[in-house]
Order: sequence, then structure tokens, then C-alpha cells
Amino acid sequence: MQVTFRTTFGDYKAAQILHAKRSMIPYLIHCVGHYLYPILGICILVFEFTPRHIAGSPHPKLLSTLCALLLVCIPIYLRFMMRRCFNRTRTATGDCTIDFNEEGIRARGLDTKSEVGWSAIQSFSEDSKTFLLYLAPARFLPVPKRFCTDEQIKELRLLLQGQVKSPGR
Repeated sequence: MQVTFRTTFGDYKAAQILHAKRSMIPYLIHCVGHYLYPILGICILVFEFTPRHIAGSPHPKLLSTLCALLLVCIPIYLRFMMRRCFNRTRTATGDCTIDFNEEGIRARGLDTKSEVGWSAIQSFSEDSKTFLLYLAPARFLPVPKRFCTDEQIKELRLLLQGQVKSPGR
């Protein structure tokens, strides 16, 4: 089976999120940074700008407003850092072709070629967007599903289940 694709930032982001789901702490950090902090920041802003019927200054406090804005902007910063990492780690910008067969995996890119035997794949993981083939706990080969037909996805899943001894979930 052969899959040809060009990795985009969306593919990279989906692979990083799936990788973070492998253990609780990185996934929790992802959720806190992308969801909890902005919600907390919005709540602080609403609290600061809601008229109060108590004595004191009617003006919002500058420090709490700045902290709230910082919390709201954290996902923007995280996206910027992820895009920066994506741009720095790409080795080629062209199409990549991966051949899956009974002997192993062959990958070809614009300036690269590599072969990986099935014994080198420690585990695999998948979600609705991507397959991750793990060579080491933090080193993986992403295969975006958007370039695969439904039949190729089923075939690849069966091949991985048969060839990889300990699939990670």
C-alpha cells in the first residue's frame, strides 16, 4: 500500500495533539493552556467590567485586566510556538510517499529516502485524523488520514495490528 501526502501545519498539530494524549500530564497541560486559561481570563474580564453595587472604585483594576488579557492570549502564543516548531523541524516541503508492505516501511521525499523495518516500530496510535507510528517514546512517523481512502485506512490499520507487537492506545 502506498500513501502520498504533503504535511501541513494542520497535520502537524493533529499529530502533536494525538501524541499528547498518550499520557495524562501532557494532555492535561494542552487542555489547560488551550481551554481553561482563556475561560478563566474571560471570567476575570467579565467580573472586572460588570458594574458593581458596592463601595469602592468603579474603574476596573489595571493589573487584573492585564492578567486576564494574558490568560486569554495564551492559546495564540501556543499556536505561534507550535507553528515555529513546525517550520523549524520540517526537512522538506514537497510530497512524501510512504510504502507499507510486509517487510517494513519505505519513505521517499524530495531529498530523502529511508527504510524502517517493522521491528523498529514500537507501537502505533490513531485518531480520526492521523496514524502515529512510534520509533521511540517521543519519535514518531505521522501518516495523515486525509490522504487515504477508507479502504487504505482499514488496510493500514490491519497491517499495523498484524506487524506491530504492542499497539499504544
